[in-house]
Amino acid sequence: MWTVAALSHFGTWMHNTAATAQLANFSAVPAVNALLPAAATLPVFLLALPAGVLADRIGRGTVLFWANAASALTAALFAALDLAGALGPGALLALTFGLNASWAAAYPAWNAEVSSTLPAELIKDGAALNSLSFNIARTLGPAAGGWLFGAVGALPVYAVNALSFAGFVLCFRRSRRIERLDDGPAGRRGAWQETTALVRESVPYRALLTRAWLFFLLTQVMFALTPVYLLTVRRLPEGVVGLVLAAFGFGAICSAVAYPVVRHVVTDRVLRASCASAAALGLAVLPLAGNVGLLLVVATVFGAAFACTITMNNAFLQLSVALRLRSRAVALYTVVLYGAQTLGALAAGALASQWGVGPAAWVAAALLVVSAFAERPAGPGTRDRSGAQR
Repeated sequence: MWTVAALSHFGTWMHNTAATAQLANFSAVPAVNALLPAAATLPVFLLALPAGVLADRIGRGTVLFWANAASALTAALFAALDLAGALGPGALLALTFGLNASWAAAYPAWNAEVSSTLPAELIKDGAALNSLSFNIARTLGPAAGGWLFGAVGALPVYAVNALSFAGFVLCFRRSRRIERLDDGPAGRRGAWQETTALVRESVPYRALLTRAWLFFLLTQVMFALTPVYLLTVRRLPEGVVGLVLAAFGFGAICSAVAYPVVRHVVTDRVLRASCASAAALGLAVLPLAGNVGLLLVVATVFGAAFACTITMNNAFLQLSVALRLRSRAVALYTVVLYGAQTLGALAAGALASQWGVGPAAWVAAALLVVSAFAERPAGPGTRDRSGAQR
């Protein structure tokens, strides 16, 4: 399944690069191009949580089969319309929404499925491997997609993405029959009641959502401001900017490789504080970096800290939440993650417009340092009302 996921991630990142370039060719209006990330993130808010509830009730394999089949068909429709010369800005945005809607439906089920195939002692290492496949694709996929788009256009990129979902479809083809897995309260109302009870009664899960919201809100300042800072303030060429952005992905790969070793050396709490501190250091140094080499180091360290935090969060979800509730727990976490990143990007833009990139980054860095050491250690053996170990 790791290979299947890696190929699918690679096709997705190739596709994203081609779609972004093609929309820019259709229209140079910034407001039009800004609709593409909106079309990609809106389905997460609308569908991730209902999809998580559905996966827990009818079976993760069922949801994964149909969601990936829908993704393959949508990507194939991209290619068909482009071949026919009928893929304009409106169709591209609509299909982007559809493609990300199927991704939003599959993501909670996939993350829960990973943990169900591994023994408990290997779940953290499995989360690191899952992160590794994603970040390798995030590093190499845009380069491959950009090269192929520049050489022969968007059509082959969309076709490759459609084929990249074939592995998932074949892997879960035997799960097409609906099998009720949720042994909780019957009916949709009972499923939603269990979801709200998970947030209300599980102190560790609620703490995870709070930490995740703050961390992703503040770290999004780096992702939102780095390109515009390097291009407009530092006036670096696009190739150098692309290299710096690739360093984020390289750092994430390093994190995924190192995490299985590091987690045996330090506690999760210490590692979380270290990651937040490293991310804060990256934010603080970014406006002061005087050469490209230092920028690459900053981006690599920041990317490693960011990816390590995501890996720890995913491992926590898979270890601390009951299997029959796990898809919806991942879904709610995903909504929090995307919501924090969206708000963080808007806040970063507003602060940078008023104060400049440097002060905006330094404020975010200071808040990250505070958050790194604000977590209270849980007493040994303490349990919350949901029965989860704290």
